[in-house]
Amino acid sequence: MANGTFRRTKVIALLILVPLSGWLAYRNLLAPSEQTVAASLPPAETAPPAAARDARGNRTARRGGPGGQQWSREQLAALDPTLRLDLLEKSRQVKYQGTSRNIFQFYTPPPPAPEVIHVVPTPANAGQSATAPAANIPLKFYGMAVRPDTAEKKAFLTNGEEIFIGQEGDLIAKQYKILRIGVNTIELEDTRSHLRQQLPLVVE
Repeated sequence: MANGTFRRTKVIALLILVPLSGWLAYRNLLAPSEQTVAASLPPAETAPPAAARDARGNRTARRGGPGGQQWSREQLAALDPTLRLDLLEKSRQVKYQGTSRNIFQFYTPPPPAPEVIHVVPTPANAGQSATAPAANIPLKFYGMAVRPDTAEKKAFLTNGEEIFIGQEGDLIAKQYKILRIGVNTIELEDTRSHLRQQLPLVVE
């Protein structure tokens, strides 16, 4: 009786130990290689974030509804009441008419001033303006004399039978002022017309 019970216990122990030993051997020998293969596989794609899903949903709404359905303006306006399609259309029709500006240039110089054209007088006009009218002095210059001690010069002039003697700065014939006395010429000024005239030396 005791031997039969021992044998039955031994058989039960073998039935338990043999499967347990096989499972341990499988885990230690075969399971590590499977874990290595699993680790070498690329990670599975993660689910897109909520912002990306919302962006794709918005693009889908702009292209059309599900199943290829096209959205009309009224339907888009109903989705977003703040969207003013009429104002958007007006802004597209506005043409920009401003002046262009170079963003890489800090200062744009003003346009150049118009060129001033100076009128050059013709030779005929230039001759008329350069030649001043001379006084018509009715005197004749007959010569000069110099005092040795003072180097003072005196001129001798005549008007018909009248003889006039004067030095530089004197007024003769009550009208003509002696400006400069030279050897061959004398310069007089008419005090009434303020015109000047040079009289040559008269040799007789």
